[in-house]
Amino acid sequence: MTPQVSRISIAAAALTLAMIATITGCDSLDNPYKKTGPAETAQAQQVLLSRPTFEDTHARVTKAVEDLAAYASSLVPGMTWHWTDKDRQPSACAAPYDQTAGRDFSLPNYVTEGGDPTHGGIPDAVWPQVREKARQLAADLGATQTDPVPVTETPGNREARFIGDNGTVLWLSTRVISSETGCRLLAADKTSTSTVAPTTQQPK
Repeated sequence: MTPQVSRISIAAAALTLAMIATITGCDSLDNPYKKTGPAETAQAQQVLLSRPTFEDTHARVTKAVEDLAAYASSLVPGMTWHWTDKDRQPSACAAPYDQTAGRDFSLPNYVTEGGDPTHGGIPDAVWPQVREKARQLAADLGATQTDPVPVTETPGNREARFIGDNGTVLWLSTRVISSETGCRLLAADKTSTSTVAPTTQQPK
């Protein structure tokens, strides 16, 4: 796991813990390894049924990342982007969704080439504009909260993270855009109210 993905997981976990407390009370916090019970799982399943499908969320988050990169490149001629870690796979969701068929996915990093002649990536001079664009795109995904994990910025090393109650994360840094779908059901699973544990089957 890369440091950037790890930090995304830490940030998202802060909001996940709050959601766990809301749905299940303190028991899951006292014993994080305990499987979610049937009643809480049924509630979590209803939350997932109210969300867009995994496929729809994946497509929307991917487009937001690419739109953000394109906007940054429009301000910095010659700066390009490419996907890395393309072999990533969705994973089972954390509590209270651990006994549902929900899947969570940290998208591959979108990494810049070129840009600022000194440190590479997005120049500090245009950072406020790119950050504002990231905020707008994140809001469209429901990620309207800033990261509760403190961020220390230095010249040539900027970060902005936006997180949603729906689990979606958009993270912009000087050289990388990272993102996460949040827990979602596959389209096929939304037609069923089953709350069995997820299988190893991966989205196609």
